[in-house]
Amino acid sequence: MKASAIVIVLVIIGIVGALVGYWVGHAFGWTTDAEFPLRIGGGERAIGLSILVSFGSVMAGIGLLVARPLARIRRLAATGAEGHATIQRARRTGLFTNRRGDAPRHQVDFEVEMHLDGGREYVAHATGLLTEAEESALKPGAEADVRYDASHPSSVVVVGPMATA
Repeated sequence: MKASAIVIVLVIIGIVGALVGYWVGHAFGWTTDAEFPLRIGGGERAIGLSILVSFGSVMAGIGLLVARPLARIRRLAATGAEGHATIQRARRTGLFTNRRGDAPRHQVDFEVEMHLDGGREYVAHATGLLTEAEESALKPGAEADVRYDASHPSSVVVVGPMATA
């Protein structure tokens, strides 16, 4: 998912979380001058609960939409079966990681033609966390080293340009 779409979804999650938190506070009798569902009034505890639920909702959304997919990519890159593929399409998602001391790695979505042992070939959607140099080498038509889940061959991660022998 593109970074801009993730931001929009997180804003919506935050707004919905704030409303849910406020109206839960209203159900507890913590509001003043409020009429469900359209008239929001005061009430410090209800507003505090609204902020807390909104923050919690956004953090859960970040975990589901950003952290979990990045962890899945890293896990598959470390433990998946090795293979190679031909890049058909590539585009940045807008997400990146920047660990201290490492070069930034950008998340890139790919459409690849997988070439597995035994002559089996198929087209798959793949993702990669790549440095600028790796990304610039992986244009359409380039060969790439990939890792894939042997039990779910459509789960593919591009780990970089194909290594030379």
